[in-house]
Amino acid sequence: GFRAPQATEMYRLQNSQTVAELDSVELDSYEMGFTGTGNNWDYSATVYFMDKENEILTNSSRETLNGNHTQHRGLESAAGSDIRSRLTFRGTLNFADHTYENSQLSGGIDIKGNELDSAPSSFGNLRLQWRINADLLTELEMMNMGEYYTNPENTADYEGHSIFNLRTQYRISGDLDVSLNILNLTNKDYAERADWTGFGGDRYFTGELARAFLALNWKL
Repeated sequence: GFRAPQATEMYRLQNSQTVAELDSVELDSYEMGFTGTGNNWDYSATVYFMDKENEILTNSSRETLNGNHTQHRGLESAAGSDIRSRLTFRGTLNFADHTYENSQLSGGIDIKGNELDSAPSSFGNLRLQWRINADLLTELEMMNMGEYYTNPENTADYEGHSIFNLRTQYRISGDLDVSLNILNLTNKDYAERADWTGFGGDRYFTGELARAFLALNWKL
């Protein structure tokens, strides 16, 4: 794959930069997938390897880092099972390793071998769905974001988080149903995204606290 430099990368220089000598980003990607089914269960899995040359990145001091070489390895998986006639379990899990492969100074530190910032090593969700009867359906979901570094120097990190969501739907009649969604059920403090800047240190884009949505759906 190829990607040409964007105009903002070529002409919007930062701090002490005087010239942006940028080439097209080049990507070699290899992946292999597997799928399978059985008695009341199914799964899919994909393993991949990516090698990027001339990657264009911005460090925590807002400097454009040119000519980067990075590698990306990982596993993406999904599985589901009908535990009982009215109880279903499904989930997705992703594991990855993203690293800088060339010598490059960022913040006065050579980042070769470091993990890419804002790239979690794992993330996914698990869902348990219970159909209590023909009209009432309830689902409990856990969403997990793993730990990741927030700067290329790997000196600051975000510990990750797990949040729970509860969803219930009740069919009153063939044309009318009501649903209740409770998000962030445990009212946990977490960050949708975290990073680090050389100007202010840790920075968090916080997620919303517990909230509920009640909906009435009527088919005319």
